[in-house]
Amino acid sequence: MSVPFYGLNRRYVVRIGLLVVLTLAIAAISLSPDASAAIPKVEATPSPATTPHPFAEETAWIAYQTYRTDTGIGLIHPDGSDEHLIASDVHDEQHLPDWSPDGTRLVFTVRGGETEPLYEYDLATDTTHQLFACEDPCLGDDNPVHSPDGTRILFTRAIAPFVHDVTQGAEVPSDCGLWIGELSSGEVTQITSNTDPPCNREYDAHWSPDGSQLTYWRDPYENGHPKGTAVFVINADGTNEQRLTDPAMFAGSPDWSPDGQWIVFSTYPLLEFQCCQVSNLYRMQSDGSGMEPLTHYATEELRVAHPRYTPDGQWILFTSVTPETRSLWVIPAAGGEPIVLVPGGIYGHGTWQPTPAAT
Repeated sequence: MSVPFYGLNRRYVVRIGLLVVLTLAIAAISLSPDASAAIPKVEATPSPATTPHPFAEETAWIAYQTYRTDTGIGLIHPDGSDEHLIASDVHDEQHLPDWSPDGTRLVFTVRGGETEPLYEYDLATDTTHQLFACEDPCLGDDNPVHSPDGTRILFTRAIAPFVHDVTQGAEVPSDCGLWIGELSSGEVTQITSNTDPPCNREYDAHWSPDGSQLTYWRDPYENGHPKGTAVFVINADGTNEQRLTDPAMFAGSPDWSPDGQWIVFSTYPLLEFQCCQVSNLYRMQSDGSGMEPLTHYATEELRVAHPRYTPDGQWILFTSVTPETRSLWVIPAAGGEPIVLVPGGIYGHGTWQPTPAAT
């Protein structure tokens, strides 16, 4: 029997369960006048009768992860229309969707069952199938993303046995690393290994547009607490890791722009920091130079998370986090005024569908 992948990180073991409790508890507390005044003012989405939604003509789907009841994957158009859940034949929790480059398939991870494999969803047939086998000593697979050419999946795999990690103060897998799976053959290859300290793994890894590099963030611990998250790049064969941000910045959740010039990231990534830190979006050149802020929030009452470039590179899709909601927003890729796509609700890890082949 496998062990839930989300239980592999001590702080994350209660994260999904506490999210609903924490959200409801905070929602019951009225903000003070001073705190309310500090929240950036955002106009509600205009009524279609007066002003059309800025993405009303956009037919692409946004795939997202929701926590309304059981954790699942949904699709919604950028103007908030035709929202629905998918992969109803997969009954365990569904997390972290990622589009194939041709916009016809989604890969995601499953948690909460006896096994925790990766699945692929076919948009045309509304069907799913399991990807790579996860057999002993494999404990679970996570964080899947398609390669730029659509032939491979990058993902994280946890390896048995469990060992005690003094930095996290918890029992963790002896190794968590990045793996690459070939879709045509099902063959998987390990490209990184993290055994000292154990399971100090790479989070939210994404390919560069040419497939030659990967970017991700790490979460080192000291006495059971994060001591400073940072964004890294590495060659796609697992060589030449380089840190791009100062750990004191607490950077995370990076994504590469489609032209390969920029990496966008958020500070105080939501995976580790569920509450009470000020977070913003930044972008930097792919070598770490030329860093500049894209948002300027000054209160923890409005935070940012899960930034992803749109396929045309013109926008950055992200989750706007308040004590009550997680909403889908976009901001121009070079910075500017954010636009609320879908107000309210619980939406996370949004990813914009590439232009699919003609149907």
